[in-house]
Amino acid sequence: MFRRNRIELTGNIAKSPRSARVGNSIVVRARLIHNETVERANGETIERLTAVEIEIWGKRGVAFEQHVTSNTAVYIEGSLQLAEWEKDGERFFRNYIRVTDWQFLLPKPVEANAVAA
Repeated sequence: MFRRNRIELTGNIAKSPRSARVGNSIVVRARLIHNETVERANGETIERLTAVEIEIWGKRGVAFEQHVTSNTAVYIEGSLQLAEWEKDGERFFRNYIRVTDWQFLLPKPVEANAVAA
């Protein structure tokens, strides 16, 4: 049986990433907003927004937190994961993407007072 769990997405980070220590590791969490323009059968186009939680572990996560802020356009690769937990007898579930690789989509803006070499 063929099994594959791989996701590639582009989008903007909704708010600055936040980190947490889990055991001896660091996990960085953020929300990615993916915009997509879809054409309906009647020719009308609509903008579809999808928000997805992402997690990046270890050194890649630390670098992500240091260099990415809200509204940063990024490309991510990873896999779809399901977190499940119980609180006060009630079960909760959350889908997220565990990111294995990421990169910027746009170059860093040039500062106004930067001098050309």
